[in-house]
Amino acid sequence: MKKIIILGAGITGLSAAWKLSEKKHDVLVIDKDHQVGGLAKTIKFNNNYVDIGPHSFFSEDKEIFDTVKSLFDDNPKKIFKVERSVKMFFMNHYVDYPLSAKSILFQMGPIIPILCFLSFLKSFTSTSLNSILNKQQKNIDQITIKEWATNNFGSYLYNNFFKPYTEQFWKLKTEDLSHQVIPASKKLDFVKTLKHLFINKYLEISKREPGSLNLVQRESLPTFYPEKGFGVIAEKIAEKIKSNGSRINLSENITKVKKLNDKSFEIITNKESYKSDIIISTLPLDNFIKITEPFNENEKLINHSKELQYLALVMVYLIIKKKNILGCQYCYFLNRPYNRVSNLNSFSEKVSSSDRNIISLEISCHKNSEMWNRSENEIYHNCLESLKKDKLLSDEDILEWKVIKVPNVYPIYKINYEKNLNFTLNEINKVNNLYSIGRLGQFYYGDIDQMMRLGFDVSKKILKN
Repeated sequence: MKKIIILGAGITGLSAAWKLSEKKHDVLVIDKDHQVGGLAKTIKFNNNYVDIGPHSFFSEDKEIFDTVKSLFDDNPKKIFKVERSVKMFFMNHYVDYPLSAKSILFQMGPIIPILCFLSFLKSFTSTSLNSILNKQQKNIDQITIKEWATNNFGSYLYNNFFKPYTEQFWKLKTEDLSHQVIPASKKLDFVKTLKHLFINKYLEISKREPGSLNLVQRESLPTFYPEKGFGVIAEKIAEKIKSNGSRINLSENITKVKKLNDKSFEIITNKESYKSDIIISTLPLDNFIKITEPFNENEKLINHSKELQYLALVMVYLIIKKKNILGCQYCYFLNRPYNRVSNLNSFSEKVSSSDRNIISLEISCHKNSEMWNRSENEIYHNCLESLKKDKLLSDEDILEWKVIKVPNVYPIYKINYEKNLNFTLNEINKVNNLYSIGRLGQFYYGDIDQMMRLGFDVSKKILKN
C-alpha cells in the first residue's frame, strides 16, 4: 500500500484523494486553510453562507456528473436544479449572457446588431483572403486576445466589449495577453454563436464528449446548487475521504518538500514532518518550486516559474434587506470598480435568512497592487458609491458587509507563457511519483467539473502504475 500526500484541499486535490482512498491507499491531504474546498469553499458569515464568486455545478462529463450527484443520495433535495440567469451591462443595455437570439434581436436596439455583423463581415473577408493568398500565419501560442477577438467577432465588438472588459479584468493590455486566457470551453466565434442560437440551441448533451462544448453550449447545460452553498460538495467529498480511512490536516502550512531518493519524499509543515511515496501538489507553481528541493536550487527553473503569475480576487459581500437588485443570478459590468455582481439568494434561498439577501462583488487585481493594498473600508465604500450611482442600492439597504482577499485565483496567460509553463512542468515531470495538477498546480484555467476530472485522472494513472 502506497503512502500518498496531497498538497492542497481544493476540489482537484480532494477528488484525487477520494478515488485513491477508495482503493485503500494511505492518503493524507494537507492544507493551510481551516476548511476544505479551496476556491470552491463556502464561508460562513454571521449565519449566512457565501461562496468565493458564484458557483454552480454542471458538466457534460457523465462520470463527474453522476459522481457528484451521488454525494446527495441520502437526501437529493439538498442539491437542486437552478435556472441559470446571467446578464451583462453592455453599452447601456442589460443583455443576456451568453448571447441569445433574444439579446441580439430585442435587447441591443436596432443599430448595434447591424454594426456587429458588418464589422464581423469585414474581418471575415479579410481573414479569408489572407488564407487564400497563403499569407504567413502566427503560431497559435502567439495570437493575442486582440487578434483572436478581431478575427472572430470583428473590430466593433473588440473595441466596445473585448478590449475594455479584458483589460478591466486582467489589468493588462490585450496585446500582451494570449488568446488562451479564454479557456477552450469558453471559445466561440460569431458564426458558431449564431449557429447555436438559431439552429442548434437544444443540442443533445449525451452525444457530446467531455471538453467538446464551447461557452454557449456549456452555459446551456442544466445546473445544480447545494442548499447551503457550493462548498457543501467539497465537504461531502472530505467526509468520503475520512470514511475511507484517510486523513485531512487543516490549518497546517507546508514549508518544505524534499526529494529523499527515487522512492520517497519528506514534507515539512509548521507542525510536523511526513514521509511519502507519492506527492500530488495543487499549490501555485511558483510557490511549489520555491519550497521544493532540489527545484529551489535550479536558478533557471525558478526564473521560469516566476513568470507564471496568478490574478488575485477581492470579494465584497453585502448582507442587504430583501431586495432583488439584478433580476438575474449575476451580471457583468464594464467601467465599474467590480467585474461582476451576484445575487447569491438566486442560487439558494437557504444561504441567508428569509428577510435578507446576499450580494457579492468581485474585483480582480494583481497581488500587491494599489487595489490589493487598500483597506477593507476603502474597498467597501468605493463599491458602495458605484452601486448607489447606478441606483442598485442605497446606504439604508446595507445591513452588514465583509471583504476577503484571495491571492491566487486565475492563471495569467501572457504571450509566450507556454514556454515558461512547459519548462516548469517538464522539470517537475522528471521526478518519479511527483504530480502537479489543478488550476494552480497545472496553470490551467478551467471550471470546477474539469478540475475534478484532473483529480480523477491522476488517481487512475497512479492506480494503473
